[in-house]
Amino acid sequence: PVEGGDAAAAYQVKNESETNNYLFVIHEWWGLNDHIKNEADKWFEKLGNVNVVALDLYDGKVATTREKAQEYMSGADEVRIQSIIDAAIATLPENAELATIGWCFGGGWSLRTALQAGDKTGACVMYYGMPVKEVDKLKSLNSEVLFIYGTQDDWINKEVANTFK
Repeated sequence: PVEGGDAAAAYQVKNESETNNYLFVIHEWWGLNDHIKNEADKWFEKLGNVNVVALDLYDGKVATTREKAQEYMSGADEVRIQSIIDAAIATLPENAELATIGWCFGGGWSLRTALQAGDKTGACVMYYGMPVKEVDKLKSLNSEVLFIYGTQDDWINKEVANTFK
C-alpha cells in the first residue's frame, strides 16, 4: 500500500530463511521489464542471504521503444515515486539492512532511495543516472556509493562524477 495513493507493485525474490538483508533494484527508463526481473534473480543468486525487491516506479508501464521510454521517464511523477519508495521502505523490518542498485533512470533513483531509507542503507550502486547534487541532502547519506558512468557520454560525464565526488 502507498499512503495517499494507489497500491504499488514490485517483483520480489524472497529468501527461504529469514533475513534482514534487502536489495532494492531500480529499473532503467524502460520500466520494470523482464530484463530487470532477471537482474533481480541474478543478484538474489549471487548474494545469497538477501531478499531482493525490484520496485516498479512506473506503475505497470513498460516501454518497448526509446520514444516511449523517454516519455515515461520525462513524465515520471517524483512525488508518486517517492511515495512508492517510502511504501517499500515501510515494509522492511525494524533492523533491516538495505542496499540499492539501479541503472540509468534507476541509477539516480538508487541514490535517492538510499537517502530516503536513512540509517537502514548500507550500500548504494549507481550504474549511470544523475546523482543528487545538493550537499545538504548528501550529508544524510548513510553509505558509500559506487557510481559507474560512461567516460564518453555528454550528459553524465566525468564533470558530473567529479562534482558528485
